[in-house]
Amino acid sequence: MHTWKRVVSTALIVSLALSFQGAVRAEHPQPVVDVRYPAVLSGPLQVKVKSLLSERANGGTRVGVVVKMYNVWGSTARVPDYELRVVTSAGVSYVLKPSGDNPGSVPASSSVELSYMAQIDRSDAVQPADLVWVDVNKDVYPKVETSMLKLPVSGLVWYGDAADNGSIPVTEWGTPFAIPGIESSLIYTPVGFTKQFKDGAPVELLQLLVTNTGTQAETVPAFTVDGKAAGQTYKGSRQEQAAVSVDPNEKKYLYVSIPYEADKPLESLTVQTPESYKIPNRTDGAAAVSYSVGRLRIALPEAQPGSPSGLPTVEGFGTRLAFDPLNSAVHPDLAVSVTDFRLYENKGQSYRTGVVKLKLANGGDKPVPVPQLAAELIGAGGSSYTGSAQKTAAQEVLPGTAYVMNYTFVLPLEGAGDRFRLKFSDSKTAAPYKTAIGQVGLNVNQMKDEDGTAAFYPYALKVKDWSLAYTTGTNPLTKSYTYTYKLKWNVDLTTTEPVIVDGGYSKLQLVIEGSDTREVARQTLSLTGEGRVENGEQSIYFTDTPSDQFDHPLTMRVYEVIDTPYGPARRLIGTLRQP
Repeated sequence: MHTWKRVVSTALIVSLALSFQGAVRAEHPQPVVDVRYPAVLSGPLQVKVKSLLSERANGGTRVGVVVKMYNVWGSTARVPDYELRVVTSAGVSYVLKPSGDNPGSVPASSSVELSYMAQIDRSDAVQPADLVWVDVNKDVYPKVETSMLKLPVSGLVWYGDAADNGSIPVTEWGTPFAIPGIESSLIYTPVGFTKQFKDGAPVELLQLLVTNTGTQAETVPAFTVDGKAAGQTYKGSRQEQAAVSVDPNEKKYLYVSIPYEADKPLESLTVQTPESYKIPNRTDGAAAVSYSVGRLRIALPEAQPGSPSGLPTVEGFGTRLAFDPLNSAVHPDLAVSVTDFRLYENKGQSYRTGVVKLKLANGGDKPVPVPQLAAELIGAGGSSYTGSAQKTAAQEVLPGTAYVMNYTFVLPLEGAGDRFRLKFSDSKTAAPYKTAIGQVGLNVNQMKDEDGTAAFYPYALKVKDWSLAYTTGTNPLTKSYTYTYKLKWNVDLTTTEPVIVDGGYSKLQLVIEGSDTREVARQTLSLTGEGRVENGEQSIYFTDTPSDQFDHPLTMRVYEVIDTPYGPARRLIGTLRQP
């Protein structure tokens, strides 16, 4: 009887105790920690999780944690000797070892980063749920453990490149973003994504606009952007060769190149930051462990984004081109304009050549360099043709002068049309890749010459009088006759604008044809330097005479000739016929 009463009494006491504890929890619920902000650890110290990794490595699972610790006091505070443990979603706890190069103290009103890692011998995935700081008192037996802080971290875990990683945020293309986990006033916007090639392999070049919204200059942190396609990850590389500093309210471009496989177009991009850990008590090279943590995913649209949508665009000949104000490839004192765009023939070839003439005028008071710009012609149907710049002798444009150079483009004989966009790109900033900085809309110049004047910018040629004579000779071996032609003409050669050209610009070619249009002689004349075409009367000898037969009447055709990487291209500018 008494035994039964004692059991009932004990059960009642336990029941009351449980009810009382339940009532306390209901009245004073445990606070929910917002991991976006630092949490108080002890005294003046606060902590915030910067990154958390859980990935398959070395036959098991590697868990890496980087914590930022803040000291809110006005004096140095020691980093406490707490154990940091990761608790999985299954309730299993693992101790994380501190990095061998972790600092032992936090300066006054400052912060430090602390790195921790654990290599866990498990074949299945480890899913961290909480991080717990534990004060372990080993001076007593049994040891006493006190939980100092518990942070929920299931939404912060990066499970490596091979995992789905649905926990990291996703942003749409063109949307500004800050890099999660990085304390910074820098905001990034994806503005350009162009397909290019390196050593024959396709590469996507990502162009990011970074803006400093803060009040102090900041250095862009170390990060990169990887691409993902068909379950594979393609590593990206930053193109900047030095650290990039951004002043308050300043904007700059960053570039990331991502090689990939041609048959696997990229589906998304992942912003990743590097982390490091040093295995304690080791000094060998393998003691340093490096890894990356995904921060944010950028969704790519179905259509290729291409060059920045706000690319400066002008229209027509003689209009000063506008260039991206954030790019420094073209000096602001240099006015760049297209003066002519015509189609040239390539004798005996199955293509023709488009020639664009570019004027560079220096309106400043100091010499400025000739810009190294890549050019691309884009047809109305979207077909693209890469240009080749003239090899110029000039390295700079002097104050108050203008320099003219050519860009040549190989075009099909038919189907290219006569309406194009000419896009210029900076080929140095993100070398070896190109970044578009401006464009101009052009129609092929089809103006006809008038008043007997042949126009080829910046020249105008008028033949006042001309005559052809010939001399004969005898080949001592074959006893056959040879003919040498002599041209005597009186010309007026003028320039339509005061510009400078060099020997690589263009030349005149005179071709003599017989009555059956067969070529009987030719001569190429320079427009600059010694032996150039001059005003007034001039005698010219045709030493290149393939014919050994005399013909009459003769026709002389005058061509403008430009050297290109694929051979000379010419355009007929005048025809003279013997009566």
